[in-house]
Amino acid sequence: MLDSWLTDEGFALALKYRLRAFWIDGYNRLRYGPDAPRYAERIWIRPSECHRYIEARNLADRLGGKVRQMSGKVVENWPVDLEQPFDRHPKLTYCWAHWIDGKDWQEAGAIDFLLGKIAISPTGITDQCSTPEEVWNRYRTLDLIWEGVRAQGYFPSRQELDPENYREVGGILVHLGPGGEPIFSGAACHRFAMAMMLDAPFPAQLGCVHRSALELLTRLRAPE
Repeated sequence: MLDSWLTDEGFALALKYRLRAFWIDGYNRLRYGPDAPRYAERIWIRPSECHRYIEARNLADRLGGKVRQMSGKVVENWPVDLEQPFDRHPKLTYCWAHWIDGKDWQEAGAIDFLLGKIAISPTGITDQCSTPEEVWNRYRTLDLIWEGVRAQGYFPSRQELDPENYREVGGILVHLGPGGEPIFSGAACHRFAMAMMLDAPFPAQLGCVHRSALELLTRLRAPE
């Protein structure tokens, strides 16, 4: 019974997140005090304050770790040179071309983008898609999700969608740059595009934190 419990995928994931939180939270508390950043904690981001992103792969190469695993990491030297405006992000631009400008997914560039990724993938699979039909179905599903989010008027937290979810693991990942400026991580692009279109603060998983942003965490921990 114990062996089957230990090999259960859900339990293994929960244990992994809790162990990671134990080490990151503990280290941060010792170094930065009781209000220090926590691993995968939920913060609330105002769409009007977010204007730039850092490609996840670029930040991982610079800091030497996977971006989601660095959630709560305090950074002394912020990589300003890696920041880019949203109009350079292909997924964000095609999402907004579709949902704001009214172009269909083909006209917006989404279909060719994903088919191109599939074509160069070693497995022939990207975002769980391998055929044009699966690609179109993926974007139809995104339309249904957006319709639901728009109807309720706010973006749900991960625990609202799944009460068993650990903190905000898997949510829209947002870093806090110098002065507390929210910098999109490039993870969960379609959800981020939706959240940015709503006129309300949205829940995000905390990414890396610049030292100068530590004092602003208290404000970001509660929705306004």
